[in-house]
Amino acid sequence: MAKIIIISGDLASGKSVLAKKLSRHYQIPYFSKAKFKEILGEKIEFEGIDQNKSISRSSYDLLTHVAWRFAQVKGSVILEANFHEAQLEQIKKDCEFMDHKVDLIYLTGDLDVLFERFLYREHYENRHPVHLTHPLRSLEEFENYILKLRNEREILPRKMLDTTNCDQEMIFEKALKLIGSLD
Repeated sequence: MAKIIIISGDLASGKSVLAKKLSRHYQIPYFSKAKFKEILGEKIEFEGIDQNKSISRSSYDLLTHVAWRFAQVKGSVILEANFHEAQLEQIKKDCEFMDHKVDLIYLTGDLDVLFERFLYREHYENRHPVHLTHPLRSLEEFENYILKLRNEREILPRKMLDTTNCDQEMIFEKALKLIGSLD
C-alpha cells in the first residue's frame, strides 16, 4: 500500500536533506514548506512578520492540499516541514477518510547542536530572505521555539529519530528502518 511520509521535527535537524534522499530512494516526489514559501515569497511582497506568517500559512495549505490529492489516488509522497497540530489534523482526517497510510518521522536532536547548525545555516548558506524575517538570535529563544513544537499534542504517532552525533547517511539509514516498504 502506498503511503504519505511526513518528515517533521526540530529546526536544523536535517529534514530537507532527509526528504530529498528518501525521494530518490523510493522514487517518489517530495514537497517542502520551505520551497513553497520561497516560491510564494518571490511573487508576493512581504514586509515584516505578519505578511511572512501569511505566506507560511499558505505554504502549509499547499502541503495539506498535496497530501489530500495523493491520498485520493492512493499515491506515495513525502511532505517536509515543521508541521503543527492544525496541519497534521487535516492530513490525518483526509488520510483516514481515504483509508490511506501515513507515517510521521520526527527528527530531533540536542538543542545546543541544533542551535549551532541553525546559526551556521542562517549565516553561511545563503538562506532565502523569506526565511529570515523572524530570527531566533539566542539559544533561549531557539529552545523555547523547539520545546513549544515538541510539546504540541501528538496527532499522528511520531516515529522519533534523534539526529545528534549522526551524519546524513546515518540519519537516512535510521529513517529507512522506521519507514520500511511502501507496499
